[in-house]
Amino acid sequence: MELSFIHNYHLLLKTHYFLFFSAFGVIFPILSLTLRSHGLSNIEISFSNIILPFLVFLTSPILGFIADKSRRFLLTFNIILIIVIITFTSLFFLPYIKSHHIQADLHNIKQSKYVLDFCASQEVAIKCSSRSECGCSYQAYCKEENITLNFTFTMNLYNIEKELNNNQQSQCGINYRIPIEKNFSQEFLRIKCEINCSIAYFCHGLRYQKQTIYIVLYCILFIIGANLLSTGSSISASIGFASLSHANLFGKQRVWGTVGFGILAFITSLIYELFHSEYVYIIMFNIVSILTIIVTSFIPISQIDKIDNKKKQKFHLSTLIPLLKNIDVLMFLSITFVWGMCFSGMQPVKYEI
Repeated sequence: MELSFIHNYHLLLKTHYFLFFSAFGVIFPILSLTLRSHGLSNIEISFSNIILPFLVFLTSPILGFIADKSRRFLLTFNIILIIVIITFTSLFFLPYIKSHHIQADLHNIKQSKYVLDFCASQEVAIKCSSRSECGCSYQAYCKEENITLNFTFTMNLYNIEKELNNNQQSQCGINYRIPIEKNFSQEFLRIKCEINCSIAYFCHGLRYQKQTIYIVLYCILFIIGANLLSTGSSISASIGFASLSHANLFGKQRVWGTVGFGILAFITSLIYELFHSEYVYIIMFNIVSILTIIVTSFIPISQIDKIDNKKKQKFHLSTLIPLLKNIDVLMFLSITFVWGMCFSGMQPVKYEI
């Protein structure tokens, strides 16, 4: 009686969507933030996101075809999710990309008038200054013989001078000059300083040597994990259609995924506020993903009678030509392509705003 109730109301399928998209909501919004906090630049994150839609475009049909032909929807989905768990867990535990502090010179150009000169990327001037109202500030630590100075300063469009660095041997992008309106008790002409931000990963100088291998690993793990996670949502939809007796029942089951996405994302953010550790996200993701695998393994899949090979209609590429001549199909493909490109550009920064 209990099994009949579970099957009739598709409780396992509802639970599958709730848990899977809960896991999706826990990890997906913070992936780019995690890469940024581990030391990757916006350019490196953007390149990874640009590649991602093209890989999803290739991977989803291939894995979908394999699952459809083998009728192994549950096994295919579970294997994909296990690989995602491994890749994202590895990503969180990779060593941080190490960078030097930004080196600067504090000059006394006139009496009680100082300027701070340094060379850094454009991100340094944008990231922290755009979050000044949220508490992000620039800090300078200066030391020269018997002189020690510590002070905070601001960077905005009105008080900075910047010039593109044309030196090909230099790895920093822009030369900055910041007026410092402070009265120092000790007199000096020039002093060496280090610049930090209150949010550390917003300000970093040149990277240490032998960091390229870690940057590549971060990008590879991110692309594989995000690609398979997106592909998993397609296989998840196939599981729904293969399990249900009528396609019009699918929406009533899938809506629980949207509910789970919002609830778990909110709960995880509250837990993060308690512990202030990024590992909260990967732990929650792994727990919910393992529960998803367990529940998915018990979803009943309706068996379709095998059709005699002689009756099977062979697929020919020529059947696609009439579709490509249809203006509605072309519009749909164009909009999908443009949206994919826009998504890849927005993804690295949309959760940072």
